Order: sequence, then structure tokens, then C-alpha cells
Amino acid sequence: MTNATITFNPREVDILNILLNSSEPMTSMDIVNSGDMQLSQSTVIAVLRKLLHDGYVEVVGVTYAGKVLSRTYVATELARTNIPKYCATLYQPFVAVIGISPLINSIVSSLDEDMKKKVLADIKKL
Repeated sequence: MTNATITFNPREVDILNILLNSSEPMTSMDIVNSGDMQLSQSTVIAVLRKLLHDGYVEVVGVTYAGKVLSRTYVATELARTNIPKYCATLYQPFVAVIGISPLINSIVSSLDEDMKKKVLADIKKL
């Protein structure tokens, strides 16, 4: 996957976002119930299967969800590494026209105050 273009479909982004924002491993039903994205169980399972195959999620355990044994998933380091690269490929065609400052300003201004402080500290480290 080193020379391949990194792409994610919208549902993959949704599910990776949920997993990356969770402090605990999640079952497919946890993902379905985690927000207002209206994800169906069958969609979540299909997307997890693809993300698992591509190395973006891993199974870290098995637990009971009600009376059924369910796998628990976490996002991998590969996901954490490739999501910023994916975002950069989306922005790349516009960099000559828009520039980098408006992008950074847009991202930072959309954050809550605590996250804004963390992001600005990270930017200063660059």
C-alpha cells in the first residue's frame, strides 16, 4: 500500500472516526449505537470487514453483547497515520488556489476552545 492512493469512502471515515474517538474497544453494535449517523448493523459489519482486511482496524477481543459473542475493534496505527495523508490528498488540488493558511484557519476556528489550544500548541511545535 506504499505507492497506492489512500482513499476512504464516507462510511469508512464515519466508522474510523468513531473508533478513533473511543477510549475503549467497540463492538459493531457499539458503533451502531454510538451517535446520530444512522449506521445500520449490516453496513457497520461490512465496513469493519473491509477496514480489517486493509489493516485499519484490528480485533482485540471478544465480549458478550447481550447473549451473543461479539468481536471488539480498535483503529490501528496505520489508520492514525493514513487519515492525515488522506485529508492532504483531498486538499492538494486546491493548495495553489487557496493556500494553506485558510485551511488551517478553517480547521482551528471550527474547534472548541480546549481542542483549539491543543492544535495551536501542535502547530507551534512544527
